[in-house]
Amino acid sequence: MKLRVVTFNTQFGGRDDDGLGADDRWRRQVPFLKGLEPDILLLQECNFWQLLGRRRLNQGVAELGLAAGFLAEANPTTAGHQFHSAILTSARVTVLAEDCDRIRYHHVMGWMNLRLPGPAGPVLEVRNLHLDPFDPRNRAREVAPLEVLAAPGRLALAGGDANTIGQRFPEPDWKVMAPHLLNGHLRMPGEAEVGDRDAVELLARSGFVDAAVTSGMADVPTAAFGHGDVPRRQDLILTSPALAPAVTGYQVHRQPVDDETSDHCAVSVDLDLTVLA
Repeated sequence: MKLRVVTFNTQFGGRDDDGLGADDRWRRQVPFLKGLEPDILLLQECNFWQLLGRRRLNQGVAELGLAAGFLAEANPTTAGHQFHSAILTSARVTVLAEDCDRIRYHHVMGWMNLRLPGPAGPVLEVRNLHLDPFDPRNRAREVAPLEVLAAPGRLALAGGDANTIGQRFPEPDWKVMAPHLLNGHLRMPGEAEVGDRDAVELLARSGFVDAAVTSGMADVPTAAFGHGDVPRRQDLILTSPALAPAVTGYQVHRQPVDDETSDHCAVSVDLDLTVLA
């Protein structure tokens, strides 16, 4: 039995004017996401999805033909944005628990515990990440508690927009980036002028496995394609050691970038649950 996990940064919920405007992009994102047939869908930048009783969340669940959804409401930024994240699930999995953590996170970290299909199906612990885009040191703090999810026998998955470069992605040419944007990406002054990767290195040291690396696609960028930016792989799906053998497919879906519905690609991973039996 196969299960598909997808992560996607919607760019302001697929709406113009920072999430307040027209929903033309969301209208085009819906058939794309529905076509991926996700069982677990991790969404970032779900701005204003909390309004009117989380109407946009519930509409999204229905429009995508999914069964359940949880909105993790984010901290306000200094510009007043709230970059909420959401986890949506199909009827093939059962939601056992859901909640979020705002205290440690610049935005928010939403989570679910899911019962996987099958008789006495195992429990999968899911974490939806949208890490600090400005402070590399804070990104390392944000991922620190996740190390326990990599304990022997524990089935866990962490995915989302890490706002940092995934393992084994080639070092970008940072000279093309404007100076006022560099601090969110490079190591501290006085160190080598290279991209900060502390958060992903901490996760790797704890045992988390990057699905792009094991699939031979570590060099495929997923975001930052705009003028004056440097393309990089920052939309990640990581699995605990116990879950890693179940990964049978990894794919970067460029359609949202090519169609200008988002500034991020979607990333999907297929899991073969028979491996876990």
